[in-house]
Amino acid sequence: FLAGTLSNSIAITADAFNNLSDAGSSIVTLLGFKLAGAKPDTEHPFGHGRIEYVSGLVVAAAILLMGYELVRDSIGKIMHPEETEFTLLVAVILIASILVKLYMAYYNRAIGKKLDSAATTVVLLASIFTHFTGIKIDGYCGLVVGLLVGYAGFDAARETLNPLLGQPPAHEFVEKIDEIVMSHSEVCGMHDLIVHDYGPGRQMI
Repeated sequence: FLAGTLSNSIAITADAFNNLSDAGSSIVTLLGFKLAGAKPDTEHPFGHGRIEYVSGLVVAAAILLMGYELVRDSIGKIMHPEETEFTLLVAVILIASILVKLYMAYYNRAIGKKLDSAATTVVLLASIFTHFTGIKIDGYCGLVVGLLVGYAGFDAARETLNPLLGQPPAHEFVEKIDEIVMSHSEVCGMHDLIVHDYGPGRQMI
């Protein structure tokens, strides 16, 4: 964000907000885990597990709003381009950001997370390109990042809304239940399986 402010670049600022949304998402998610772990009580006999989905929805809404703001500002920058200032400090900040993201990708590889160091790399290359050619592509790069942020928000909203609205259980989950039930010789068959989802690991079947 400091680099974007110093250089007057909407693309760099958009990438900064993309990173900030990741950090904010982590904080809200951790808070959601904490609240979801509360024991059942008289008002919530099935526990508080769905708070994880609600916190995910809050994160998704914030990301969508951020994506909208970035797209709007980027379109304004495309229509009314401004000079951007690419300095050594800006380059150092962006390169440091790329290195940190690459380290995080390596660190989190074991649990299947992937991080968008490529987005910051594109922003850095675009800043260098504009600096040496004078062709103003900053707004277009900001628009791309803004659309990516918006898509991430939409995807997050879909993933949290579906279990809240009552999505059907996964095929593999149904097969596992069928295997457990039919392993008893007294059971003749199974039909009309209904699964109520009260949060990760809290299903009533």
